[in-house]
Amino acid sequence: MNRYLALLRGINVSGKNIIKMESLRTLMENNGFKSVKTYIQSGNVVFESDEKSKDKLKNNLSGLIKDEYGFDITVFIINKNELETSIDSNPFTERREEEPSGFKKLYVTFLSDIPTSENIEKLLQAPIGNDLIEIVDNILYFKLESKASDSKLSNNLIETKLKLKATTRNWNTTLKLLSMME
Repeated sequence: MNRYLALLRGINVSGKNIIKMESLRTLMENNGFKSVKTYIQSGNVVFESDEKSKDKLKNNLSGLIKDEYGFDITVFIINKNELETSIDSNPFTERREEEPSGFKKLYVTFLSDIPTSENIEKLLQAPIGNDLIEIVDNILYFKLESKASDSKLSNNLIETKLKLKATTRNWNTTLKLLSMME
């Protein structure tokens, strides 16, 4: 069995695309996914499967969600090595330690592909104030100057400038997802 993380983009946000995690776990288990565990309501699912193709898993899961809930959402499938690399490559911290409660200034954005240098430049030119961003392969890291609600960085801005799909998790959630995969 292979263990994977599915990140669902755009569910349970601002009252849109509502999916109860218990319902999603049941749906997945009834369709061949094993040891399904969810974390918080924002679409984080750790599961096991005999399937080795992440594209097949992504298409299968997005199809199940479309058929069951009527939502056409983006699904990211990540294995443990990829998640570890995304954590260890964070240029804004050298440790796998959680941020203090209420701090939450470090974020990891998973991208659907490696952005072009031209599109990276477009993002760097966006009016994001003093927030810091770095891109390593298909991961965008950012460190906010203040709280997220004050930042201009959003998935929509990132997707528009980079011309890719994106989903973002805060640092503590990213670390928790790794511990769930271990």
